[in-house]
Amino acid sequence: MYKIIKEREEGARQEVIELLRKQMAVEGELVGLYEKTAGEINSTAVRHLLHMIQLDSRKHIDICQTVIEVLQGEEVLKQEKEELLEGLLRHVELEKESIERANKILKNVWIRETKGLSDLIKKLRNDEREHHKALQKLAGRPFFREDPFEFGMFIDKEARRESRIGRREG
Repeated sequence: MYKIIKEREEGARQEVIELLRKQMAVEGELVGLYEKTAGEINSTAVRHLLHMIQLDSRKHIDICQTVIEVLQGEEVLKQEKEELLEGLLRHVELEKESIERANKILKNVWIRETKGLSDLIKKLRNDEREHHKALQKLAGRPFFREDPFEFGMFIDKEARRESRIGRREG
């Protein structure tokens, strides 16, 4: 039974890796199209908008590649976690300042009364919020799938739970 479950899981893992690789190819094609189109347009504002979208497609490639690497067994945050937690404090401070600044910008009459500009600043603010959330999740969540057939997993899971509780109480 264990062997059948493992084979099925391996098939699912390979399937998602293939889907992610296809998505990476599509995103790569989009990057090229945005770059080509931006080169053909005279408006610098439109070129900047296309560049922003192009950066999102590049980010999507990185997301897919990260998921593939983790699925292929790369360990995430075993040694680097302490360094990330130290850097997170500065990150939180900078993100808070960025969000407050964006809120102040949104109150400016030129931005408030120009929907397109207001939407851009809201996107900036929302991106900053998402960055903050993503780093918090990165610092607090495991990036491995727990194997229900591994007895040590239960001990480790309990130790992680106790560690989190201890941090909250302290």
